[in-house]
Amino acid sequence: MRDDSWAPYGAVAGAVGIALFLAGAIVIGDRPDFDAPSAEVAAFYDENRTRIQVSSALDAAAAPFLIWFLATVASLARAGAAAYGLGVTYIGLFLADVTAQAVAALRPDNMAAAPEVAVALDDFSWLAMGMAAFLATGMLAAFAVLALRDKALWPGWLGWLAAIAAPAYALRTGILFTTDGAFAADGVLGLY
Repeated sequence: MRDDSWAPYGAVAGAVGIALFLAGAIVIGDRPDFDAPSAEVAAFYDENRTRIQVSSALDAAAAPFLIWFLATVASLARAGAAAYGLGVTYIGLFLADVTAQAVAALRPDNMAAAPEVAVALDDFSWLAMGMAAFLATGMLAAFAVLALRDKALWPGWLGWLAAIAAPAYALRTGILFTTDGAFAADGVLGLY
């Protein structure tokens, strides 16, 4: 027998996770262009060390809340298991992305001495999310199924929004193939 009385806490956990994620995005500020020269990327990690570290800590703090939210979804609906598995794996890759940024910011002198390492860490950070694009697509599709077919958890309009966002997010995979243009990591289709 399920006890749904804990569901509101899972919903609040999801909201807290999203707020922490957004705060991390705001704190880190503008990053260099994806095709920026290595010296510029190394300088970014040196000049924004504290911002990057605070942003990384906020993103790391968001992860358990987001997992709690996904576990709540999985406990309330059978199709939620797919959303849970895909979402947890996505979060794992996201934390690897954030870790690459934190590593680059931890020792800025090393990045200045070997700026190609800064670029490699920055590239890994971006490309990890390209590798995770289909995980996010699957998670959004599972959310759409939950709302539209199963009429569970969310209103239908949110299900339609997830159904539209799923294939759009899949376009982010394009960042694996280019360093400039719309599909670049910082391009319209690569980032948003």
